[in-house]
Amino acid sequence: MNRGSTKLIGLLSLVAMTVLPGSALARNNYCAIATYDFHWSGQIAGFIVNGSFSYNKNEVPANGIVREEQLYGLDVRFYDPQGNLLRKYRDNHRYPVDDMGQPYVNFAFDTLARRLLQDGTWSVDDDNRRFRNGFMMGEGNPDLRSMPGSQSGLAFWSRPADDKVPHLHVDDWNDDLGFPIGFSSHEDVAFLTKTTQDRIDTGKVGSAYFDPAAGVNQLASDPGAMGEGVRVVRAKKASWRAYRRCRAKSKGW
Repeated sequence: MNRGSTKLIGLLSLVAMTVLPGSALARNNYCAIATYDFHWSGQIAGFIVNGSFSYNKNEVPANGIVREEQLYGLDVRFYDPQGNLLRKYRDNHRYPVDDMGQPYVNFAFDTLARRLLQDGTWSVDDDNRRFRNGFMMGEGNPDLRSMPGSQSGLAFWSRPADDKVPHLHVDDWNDDLGFPIGFSSHEDVAFLTKTTQDRIDTGKVGSAYFDPAAGVNQLASDPGAMGEGVRVVRAKKASWRAYRRCRAKSKGW
């Protein structure tokens, strides 16, 4: 065997040793952070919710669904219909928390379909029937929505119960910001399988946005439009904050 072949074999052996599980290189390459941006706007008033989330592709469960416990970042921003920032929840998968010290967030991202699972009830997790998964972002407990004064903050969440058609809400639980009602008791909604005209026909659209007798039509969507779901797109750059957190976890810090 010539000297060049010996050097090549030695180099290959060195590479093989470096990528063995537990090696420094393997640990350094463990954090493959994926970051996505998301966006939604309401069907009636036109409130806007957007933000971003990050996870480690090496920690995705076998079923492909990333939940809040796998997130390394979740930032959520609420805007009024004119585009003014109302509130930002940084690291919403961690904060704020309820009386038990648990984050309010419920989250399910399908990495196979690249969509936020949003058709189901806000508090439901289902690893097999994806359509049953819902979400909750911001703060508060939607089950307490009929108890005025019991909670505050802004919330973005999916349907309240399994017997309801898929729809999304924005709520200011304590009416701290003073916005008029968009639909029923909510600041805004989006019904994923119902047109805006369907919502008008229920008589539950707030008069600040639609009142033919008073000549008011401030609806955020065309009468024939369906409500908008949450749109998700791959971010141009992965989050360094998420990467640093993943590195710290992989090193046991």
